[in-house]
Formats: sequence, C-alpha cells, structure tokens
Amino acid sequence: IYGSVTEDVVTGYRMHNRGWRSIYCVTKRDAFRGTAPINLTDRLHQVLRWATGSVEIFFSRNNGLLAGSHMKVLQRIAYLNVGIYPFTSIFLMVYCFLPALSLFTNQFIVQTLNI
Repeated sequence: IYGSVTEDVVTGYRMHNRGWRSIYCVTKRDAFRGTAPINLTDRLHQVLRWATGSVEIFFSRNNGLLAGSHMKVLQRIAYLNVGIYPFTSIFLMVYCFLPALSLFTNQFIVQTLNI
C-alpha cells in the first residue's frame, strides 16, 4: 500500500496530516498478534527494511517538513525523526571506527595539550 514498506507509518502520517487524532489503547487481552524475527539474519533484514522505508518517507511527500497545518509541531518532529534516523548510523559507524583506526595507525585524532 502507498508503494512503501513502512505503510503503517505512512498511514499514521496521512491521518494526522488530515487532522485525525490518535490515542494509545491498552486492552486487557491481546487485541492483535504478530510475529517477530527469531534469529539475527531475520532481525537484520527487518531493520534494513525499516531503514529503507524511513529513507523513502524522508524523500517523499510524506516528510514531516511538508506536513500541513493540522499537524502539531511535536508530531512533525516525530515524523521527521522517522525519516532521519537511518542517516544517523553513518555518524555512529565513524564514531566506532575512528578509535580503532587511531590505534592501528598511531595517528591520534585529539591533539595533545602542552601544559
């Protein structure tokens, strides 16, 4: 639906953008049941699918920056965050990789202080 693998987020965005309100509902017994990945390979495929869908949302008309007047500021930020979070992994990878690179090359990123 909508040509996106994250159709649930797109549906919520479109509802909120048209002025619908949503609430969090807790039922006494399970109202819906689903499945979850049972191994690392399935989990990584799921995360990749979600990240791909989030990037699609960021570059589509369902972006939080393009929301209409019905959507509140915090809702816009939340939907914008959905689209941005895959890009933050780039900085996380660099942050994790640089200390090892410094140790192997003996080139330190932080300058030493001469006091």
